[in-house]
Amino acid sequence: MDSFEDVGFISSETDQFEEKIKKAIPAHYNYLLKMNRFSQNIQYKLKIHINDTDELISAILFTRTLSTYQAFILISKRGMVSQTKMLLRCMFEPLFPLIAISKHKDYSKKLIGSEEHERLKAFNKLLRFHRRENPNDPLIEEIKQKAKEVKEKIAKKNFKKISVAQAAEDAGLISWYDTAYSLLSNTVHSSVRSLEEALDLDGEKNLRALKNEPGLDEFDHLYATAIEAMLYANIAIANIFGIDIEKFSKEIYNKIKEFVKEDA
Repeated sequence: MDSFEDVGFISSETDQFEEKIKKAIPAHYNYLLKMNRFSQNIQYKLKIHINDTDELISAILFTRTLSTYQAFILISKRGMVSQTKMLLRCMFEPLFPLIAISKHKDYSKKLIGSEEHERLKAFNKLLRFHRRENPNDPLIEEIKQKAKEVKEKIAKKNFKKISVAQAAEDAGLISWYDTAYSLLSNTVHSSVRSLEEALDLDGEKNLRALKNEPGLDEFDHLYATAIEAMLYANIAIANIFGIDIEKFSKEIYNKIKEFVKEDA
């Protein structure tokens, strides 16, 4: 059996860390799993009309949000705090446009148009790469032509770029973007401030060691946030497909309120 000192977080030693989480925050953990079971069931109730882009794209966004939520759970079970934060932040990327679709008819078409801006960006990156590596590469002219066609299409169709911030605004969750999303982005981008979490300092601010072992810090907040985010995803997809989840939604809202009171 490989120890944590030998192979880190993939050690079988961390297989038992889940029990520590259950003991430390049982209510949070139980509702984390309850939300997952409910969401997993919801995705198989979706009756998608292939020509309805709102239904099609929202269903895919929902499953992407759900699978990222499940990855969040799996990683958290091993006590990987920073990586758990990263996956929670990744949940917001499909969540914001999903909720925006539930609030604005044909919003999916705006997302499709926005994608042309991403295609143009990708072509421009390819151009920079080929010009650096081989300025005489015949592919350069081909890529330039494709980039030109996309640029003309954007102008002709008046496609607007929808950033993550814009999607959050359209979803009515700009406050989440300015708080949870932005704070978690510090961990994703390895900001210097987020790196400070890896330091074990004594009372005099002297470095005792680097921390890179399983930990329980912040899981109560992270779990509560993930549960609420997944609830928003369920409400959005239920609204789009006409599924009644009012009873479950009320139960989760009340439980989240309890979590907030406990933290106050």
